[in-house]
Amino acid sequence: RATQWALTPDRELVMALPPNSERAELGEIMLMEKFSFVQGNRHQLAAGELLCEAGAVGVVWQLESGALRLDSADGQFMQLVLPGDMIGVELLAATAYAYTARAIVPSSVSYSPLSNDAERRMALLDGLMQQQRRMAHLVALRTGPAQDRLKHLLLLMAPDASAWGEVAARCVLPTLKDMAAILDTAPETVSRIFANLKRSHLLDVRQRQSASFSVPRLRDAAWPTGMTRSDGGRRMTEALQA
Repeated sequence: RATQWALTPDRELVMALPPNSERAELGEIMLMEKFSFVQGNRHQLAAGELLCEAGAVGVVWQLESGALRLDSADGQFMQLVLPGDMIGVELLAATAYAYTARAIVPSSVSYSPLSNDAERRMALLDGLMQQQRRMAHLVALRTGPAQDRLKHLLLLMAPDASAWGEVAARCVLPTLKDMAAILDTAPETVSRIFANLKRSHLLDVRQRQSASFSVPRLRDAAWPTGMTRSDGGRRMTEALQA
C-alpha cells in the first residue's frame, strides 16, 4: 500500500498512517503534536485549493469563512461545507477522510486538537447535528426547478451582513462548473438563469466569480417558471410588474 501524506497549515508534509493499523493510536498522537502549534490560528485557502483528500489521515478542521465542496474519491460532488461546519469528523472514529475537501471560493479554516474525550464527544455530537443541516441544504440544492436550486445557493453564499439590508452586497461565487456540479445541472443552464436575473434587475452586477444583489429582494421575489429559457428575463420582469 502506497504511503499517504497530510499537508500541515505551514505546508509541511507528515505521514498519514492507515486507519485501524497497529500504529493508528501512535499516529494520532503524533499528528496532534504536529498540529498543536496552529490551535486557534486560521489557514487560508485559495479558490480551487485542496484541504484534504479522501483516504488520507489528518486532523479535524472547522470552516471559518468561505465555502468548500466535498467530493467522493472518484470526483463526484457529495456535500457543501459552510462556515461553522467541521471537516473530517470521521477521523474521530479512527477512519480516514471520507471525502476530498476543496475550496470553491477563498476560504479560511482553523484547527483545534480535541485533546480529551469530552472535546471529542462534543465534536461528534456537533458533527451529527451538522450532518442534518447539510442534508437539508443538499435536498434544496439538488431537487426542484434549477432556478430554485440556484436561488437557494445564492442565499447560502450571501454575506451575513447583507441579510436584512436593501443595498446590494457583493457575493463571491464559485465557478459556473462548480455551481453546476452542486446544483446537478449544466453550466449553460446556470449561465442562462444568471443572464435572466441580470436582465430582470435582481442582480445589480454579475462578474465571473461574483455578483451583487439585495438578499431580501432576491429572497422575496417570486421567480416564474422558465428562467432557464432565453426569454426568462422578460417573464421575470412581467411577473414583477404584475
